[in-house]
Parts: sequence; structure tokens; C-alpha cells
Amino acid sequence: MHQLAPDTYSLVRPLFRERSSSLFIDSIIDGNTPAWVYVDDVASPHTAFLWDLQTETAVAGHAHCTATNRALGNLVADRVIPHAQSRGLPGLALFYDTPDWEAQANVILPGLGPEKVARRRYVSAQPKMDGHTSLPDGATVHRLDEQWLARRDVRNIEHVVGWVDSFWRDHGDFVDASFGFSLVHENAVASWCLGVFCSGSHVELGLATIPAYQRQGYATAVASHCVSYCAEHGLTPHWHCWEDNVASWRTAEKIGFVNPVSYTVYKTSIPPDRK
Repeated sequence: MHQLAPDTYSLVRPLFRERSSSLFIDSIIDGNTPAWVYVDDVASPHTAFLWDLQTETAVAGHAHCTATNRALGNLVADRVIPHAQSRGLPGLALFYDTPDWEAQANVILPGLGPEKVARRRYVSAQPKMDGHTSLPDGATVHRLDEQWLARRDVRNIEHVVGWVDSFWRDHGDFVDASFGFSLVHENAVASWCLGVFCSGSHVELGLATIPAYQRQGYATAVASHCVSYCAEHGLTPHWHCWEDNVASWRTAEKIGFVNPVSYTVYKTSIPPDRK
């Protein structure tokens, strides 16, 4: 397998046409998301593999080439897993473009026992709540700009910064291509929502809440703020979650996402680095 330079990622776009609704793929190809991208043949790619350096991987193209699939497995075993272990990542999800890849999951993810798991995808939302007026008492919302991310006088801000650093090359890239908000209560970040993947006018939202503030309406409030922002700025929000993450998809539907589409990926845990 051959690793592509970022300025040649467009070579793999035709191979992923069946997965165009998985926004992280387009975000990588557009150059918004740091990633590793590999192909079997640089001159004429038939198979491509990409990893967002977090938990999302994807494979597309010809699923029946034994040599290529073994090379993919070696790539995952020799490069992806050690790098993921060094960063303390808990696991990987393998997205695939056609059912033909299902028979290859154990080859591509060797020794990891991949499990086929259902996910939900929502695309577009009509705000059900006014993100500007639905805040809990005493809470304020702050736009995630470079100045806010640089603050150290707000408790829990390091968690928000960690998210931005995980999905974006730097804070400048995030501010230029995406957006996000943090909800603050008594000078502590309680919850935050931001665009983790972006392509054109499409943005996939990521949401998190500090455990001590869960089940108090903070996540719903900051997520509704993001949906309102999308409606005001002509953006199409996306929301992906595991089928069994009831709290996530209930929040999505509460703030205006409708008509979920189910799909499957292969999910696996990453063993701890024992070196």
C-alpha cells in the first residue's frame, strides 16, 4: 500500500462515491481532517484505505483482491494499531462502501475480533428549540474562537481544547472551516458542541458533556444552539451515533433531526500497548 500526500487525496474520491454521506471521508479528502490515506496503486487506484487518526477508518474499491487485503491487514497491524496505542485510542470503526467488504473485516483488522455494529445517521435538521433562549438558568454560551480556546481561567476548557486538537490541525484551521460553542455554568464548561468534520456547507456535529453536568439539559441546549447556527448560516448539519447510544439520538431528535438512516460498520477495541 502506498501513502498519499494530502495534495493528492482527490485521487480516492471516486472510490468512495458510495459513502458520500459519511462526512468524515469528504472532510479528509477536502484536506480539512488530518489523516493517513493509502492506495494500492498511485497511478490507478483500485482500493483505498483512510484513517482520521482518531477512531474512523474507511475502505473502498475492489474487495476481492487477496494480496491487497493482506497488505491492508499488515498496514493496520504494523502502523495503525501501534500509532493508535501510542495515543491511547480505545478502538476503531471500519466503514465500507459495499457488502463485499464484510467478508474481509477479519483480514483488514487482523486479530482484533471486529464486530458488526449498527449506527444511525441524520442529515439536516429543522430547529425545534431556539438555541438562543433555551439555556438553563445561569448558563452562558461562548463561540469557540482562538481567543476563547486560549483561555485558562475557565474550568474544563482543556477538554474542549483537546477535542479541537483531536479533529483539526490547529485552532486556526478549525476557526476558518468550522464552528462550535461551549456552554458555561459558574465559570466551568459544562458541555460543548462543534463541527468535527466539514465539507462545503455540510458539517458533522460532535457533542460532549462533563459527567457532573449530565442529565441537566446542558447538552441539549448547546447542541440546539449549533443547529440554530446552521439554520442561520445556510449549513447542513449531520449527526452520527451508535444505534445503542439512546441518549445521543434522543438528543438529536429533540433538537430537530429527523428520518434517521441505519447503516453498519465493523467496530473493534484496541489492545493496550504492553511495551
